[in-house]
Amino acid sequence: MPTGDIVDDLVLIGIVRRVRGNKGDLKVESLSDAPARFTGMKSVIVKKKNLDTNDEYAVEKSEELNDYVVMKFRGVDTYEQAEEFLGAELMVPESERAELPADMYYVDSLVGMTVCDTAGKSIGKIIGVEKGIQSLLVIRELNGHEFSLPFVREFVKEVNTVQSSMKIDLIDGMIEGGIDED
Repeated sequence: MPTGDIVDDLVLIGIVRRVRGNKGDLKVESLSDAPARFTGMKSVIVKKKNLDTNDEYAVEKSEELNDYVVMKFRGVDTYEQAEEFLGAELMVPESERAELPADMYYVDSLVGMTVCDTAGKSIGKIIGVEKGIQSLLVIRELNGHEFSLPFVREFVKEVNTVQSSMKIDLIDGMIEGGIDED
């Protein structure tokens, strides 16, 4: 049963994908880089699909199984009750976010950062991160053009999460029209 509406800053850690069995168990896709965080979890904040409220649910059990997490919420004991959670987002308060090692960043801390060259000249803002074998920063230049930049030390020279800024070192031809040398 929900315990109240939550209004704190929240971090998405999983999405309910299926009902497992007939006793209210849910199969959850983990979106966390720390999947062990689900083990021993006491409660989680749930945003059900098509609803604008976030409710906290007590976690009766939670365990990792293969490439997903099986969770059961207290008071959700039937297949029909569990079905109501399909597509729901599972979140935790920002304060419970796992600590990252040095030189690792959460995507949402990068998106929106101001990007400058090594001389401090503004280039634009980070509007997204494409994940794959190599993470790519999607940067929208001040003139509206967009380009992707590999998130590697060769190009990214400094990340300042406090000031929400990043210094990068570009090579000729990397962005449309080249680099202005005003």
